[in-house]
Amino acid sequence: MKQNIYKLKNGKNKGDWQLPLTDILVERVKDGKNLGLRKLVYAPGSNTFWREDLNGDIRPEQIWFSNGRLFVPKEDKLLNGLLQKHSFFNKHYELFDKQLEAKRQLKALKAKDNVIMLLNEADPSKIIATAMAVFKTQAYGWDEFTSELELRKYADQKPEKLSQEMSSDNYESNYLAALAFNKGIVRYKAGKTAVIWNDTTEGQVIRLARGENGISKLGEFLSKKTEDSELLLQAIGEKIEGTEIKTESDSKLSAKDAEIEKLKAQLAEANSVKTKTEDKQVSEDIEVLRELYTEKFDGKDVPARYKNDANWLTKKINE
Repeated sequence: MKQNIYKLKNGKNKGDWQLPLTDILVERVKDGKNLGLRKLVYAPGSNTFWREDLNGDIRPEQIWFSNGRLFVPKEDKLLNGLLQKHSFFNKHYELFDKQLEAKRQLKALKAKDNVIMLLNEADPSKIIATAMAVFKTQAYGWDEFTSELELRKYADQKPEKLSQEMSSDNYESNYLAALAFNKGIVRYKAGKTAVIWNDTTEGQVIRLARGENGISKLGEFLSKKTEDSELLLQAIGEKIEGTEIKTESDSKLSAKDAEIEKLKAQLAEANSVKTKTEDKQVSEDIEVLRELYTEKFDGKDVPARYKNDANWLTKKINE
């Protein structure tokens, strides 16, 4: 005999559990007309599970789940109909499907594998940043070991939820904000009144109101699709890439490095030349700086907002 299997969704798999019926009201539609909320009843032998339609001396019975499950013959239209009409259906219990369950478990395992792979390949600062992006303020102050432990535990317990969070629209911006702090690209201004660049310029990145968290505020700003947020996102991305570049020994210069050194020499020579006007000198220096920047970053144009910023260009070239 083929059976439907109804399974509790709370994970309870020991003991008995009674399905409430007495105080349950369910919307009833009959012949296309909405009759409003009506009571249910389970009376084996009858042809209805609506209490108002029950006639005769048939005695109602209770419905019990045993060890988290209830087995119902597929031809039992009365009990199947009641269970699938009940307001608890798909909330507190569901119709178990072996194939769907296999797909669900496989999806969860794949989500867990993806997270574990990410953690195995990430450096300490990225692990901490990932924890901050996922756990928000709860993760502030965690070291790399605590961050990785909590992420692995979360991946083991709720892999699909973690996977969804890591693919959400604001995850990347929160992650980059946390990573920028962890790699020392940005830091708090004294008094935590702003987030500033962690370099000689100490330029302001964003202002902070009293009590605001810099990582959360920076992540929120980066998630906005504005010209300023896109430029800041690009600047942070470039700085992060700069911290991850691995070079060979200083005694061996690549062809690219040699070209950069040549351009630097040209810049030094240009700086030593006395021109007729100061404006002309500045203009020539800027052009050389732009050329240096383009050469170092594989043909990438200087961001529009920094085209005439000699300090910014010099710092980028010398990173």
